[in-house]
Order: sequence, then C-alpha cells, then structure tokens
Amino acid sequence: MHADINTRGVARKRTQRERLIAGMVSAAARHGYADANVSQVIAQAGVSRPTFYEYFDDKQHCFLAAHQELGELLMADIRTAVSAEAPQRAVQVAVRKLVELAETHPHRAALLVNEAMAGGSSALDAHDRLIDEIATVIEQARERAPATALSPDLPVHIALGAGRWLLAPALRGARHDLTEIGEQIVRWLERYMRPISEHSWRTLEPGPELAPSPHVAPPWLAPPMPLPRGRPKLARGEIARNQRERILYATAETVVRKEYNQMTVADIAAAAGVDKRIFYKHFRDKQQAFLAVHELGMQEMMAVSATAFFSVSEWPERVWVATRASTQFEATHRVITELGHIQSHAVGAAAIQRIDDARTAFSLFLQEGRQYAEDPPSPTEMEAIGGAVFEIAYGQARQGRCQQIARLAGHAVYLILAPFLGPTPATEFVEAKLREAAAA
Repeated sequence: MHADINTRGVARKRTQRERLIAGMVSAAARHGYADANVSQVIAQAGVSRPTFYEYFDDKQHCFLAAHQELGELLMADIRTAVSAEAPQRAVQVAVRKLVELAETHPHRAALLVNEAMAGGSSALDAHDRLIDEIATVIEQARERAPATALSPDLPVHIALGAGRWLLAPALRGARHDLTEIGEQIVRWLERYMRPISEHSWRTLEPGPELAPSPHVAPPWLAPPMPLPRGRPKLARGEIARNQRERILYATAETVVRKEYNQMTVADIAAAAGVDKRIFYKHFRDKQQAFLAVHELGMQEMMAVSATAFFSVSEWPERVWVATRASTQFEATHRVITELGHIQSHAVGAAAIQRIDDARTAFSLFLQEGRQYAEDPPSPTEMEAIGGAVFEIAYGQARQGRCQQIARLAGHAVYLILAPFLGPTPATEFVEAKLREAAAA
C-alpha cells in the first residue's frame, strides 16, 4: 500500500516537473528568454506558483533544467545517428540531426539555439558544454575512420556554430521547412573535404603574430576627458557630446563587466560619472544606449574591413588583408567584440537583427570569389562561411581570449577561401602567408 502511494507520488512529481519544463520551453519560444517569467511558465504548465518553487529556485534554474533535458535528448539522437553512419561523415550527420530537431520540434530547438544565447553566462556555459559534447562524439567517430577517408577539414565547433547562425533566424521567423537549409549547410561542409590524414585545420591552434595592419587605428572607443569642475566654459553642444561619449563608453564597459541582463541605468550613470537625469537626456533606456554603442562598433568594424579589402587587387589577397585587419580590430577592441558576439542576444530583436545584418554585409566580401569557383557557393553557403568566421570570435571572447583572435586570422582566411578555391589551394595560400609572417 505504502509502496503504491510512494510510486504514485514519484510519478506525480515527475509529471509536474516535466510540465514545468515544457512550460518553460513554450514561454521562452513565445516571449523570448528576457520576457519569459514564472507566471507564464506556470500558466503554460497548468500548475500553481508554490508547485513551481518546489522544483526550481527561479526562472533561470528552470531554464537551465530545460536546456539540460533537451540537450540530453539531442545528444542521444546524435549518438545513435553517428553510430549508424560511416564515421568520416559524423559532422554531416550531427548537423542533419540538429536541423531535424529544428524542423520537428522548433520550440525545443529555439531554446537550445536562440534563447540559450540570451540567458547570461550560466546559459552560455550550458550551450558551450552541449557543443563540446557533440564535438567529442564527432571526433571520437572520426578517429575510427580510415586515414584515406574524406571528411570536412575544419573545427567541429566552428561547423556547429555556423549551423546555429543559419538556423537561428529561420527559427525566429517561424520557418518550418528547414530541410533545404540543412542540405545547404551539408553542401558547404563538404567543400572542405580532404583525406583525414591530410587534415590541418581541425583545431584552432594560434598562428604567428602578424605585422600590425595599417588599417587599424588605436582604440577609438575611449572615455573623453572629464568636464572641468564648476560651470564649464564650453558650448552646450560640446557639453552634450562629452556626456554622450562618456555614457557610450560606460555602457560598453558596464555590459561586459555585469552582463546586459544584470546591468541597470544607475550602473551606467555611475560609471560615466553623470546623474541619471543626464543619461535620460541622451537615451530612453539601457537598450537604446547599448544599440547606439553596438552600431558605432559595427560601423567602425565594417569601415576597417572595407578599407583594407579594397587596398589590394586580387581577391584572395583582399581576403587576407581584410581578415588581418578585422581580426586585429577585434583583438584590440575587446569590449566591442564581446558586445557584438556575446551580449547582443540578450538585448532583444533589434540587436539580433543587427547581428544578422552584419553577417549579410560580410557576404558582400565573398561575391568576387565566385569567379574563382567552378561551382560557386550558394547565398546560404556564403552565410555559413560568415557564421563560421563569427564563431571564431565568439569562442575566443567566451574564453576571455579576445587578444588571440588576431592570431587565428589564418583559420578565418582558410574558412573563407576553401569553398571557392578548394581546401588544398586555400591551405597552400594561407600557409605561405603564415610562413612570411613567421619569418618577419
């Protein structure tokens, strides 16, 4: 009798927890991580507020539990699928399973692919651990493959990250037919195919220091001089400009130090050395201040890249010069790198759209490469290239190693050139450039 009661109690608790996790998945899909709250979760789950707190401390705790359970389900599918295929095709198989999840369970995929990026450091840690687990399964499979077998020669984390960059906007747009995107990602991956014994780009080993690019100026985002005490003898416009620049700089520094979700207007005003009333003269809220500094950073980044790109004539050389400049810009401007690749997702739709726009703009630098390819990459494949390059910066920023991005310029150039020139000619081009840098 008591055993039956205990069994029913355990089953009821399991059911309630599962309903709460399903409620979190639905709430996050409908409202986004930032706007989802406990009230929405319990409304979706059909349980009381006290019941929620029996299982979870807060929204974040529930979100992480949902991420863990969905990640475990995805991992089980990937392990099964990888074990059933030729080991050299493990990367393609894993990407197809991720796309399959996005197509059959879009809300679950959205939590793993989109909302985890907006949930602060603990959610990002969970996201990165899941990618690590998938990468481990793939690499263990490829160790069993014959040395002569063809497999994509690129880091698994980068391949998966590129897939995430492409799936994210499709999931936000509620697209349900994602099979074509999946096939385009696989087609892009297979442009890096080489015999496993010849692979040289599977790990992100930093290359030599490159000579400073003449197109990268000293850090442009710096705090302006404080206003003199008393009544400053400056025009109103100069005072306003000084205040605005101090607020922009303080916003950038504060969001990296405290994370966007935790940052307040009071934090920004204190860091800028201004009264909150001064802040509100310039910006409506912290989101508007963030978007302003984010836009300035992206504009500066594009200007540096474009100036470098058009400073030489041949396309492969243009890619090298522009990538050298852009990676050095990101290494030098750590705050802007972290804003663009890590914190933007927490801000909301406006910032995320700018990330998508930046990736689209990046594709413009690839168009000239089409004349070098017998079978040029499709627009979706070129977006995947952009996602792969962005993923390099994301990974280094997450590990607190922004300064190392510049030493990964060779990897970025290989990722760009290989789909157009072929992986072997691209490798030869990059290795020649790195030898020149090492000799210098």
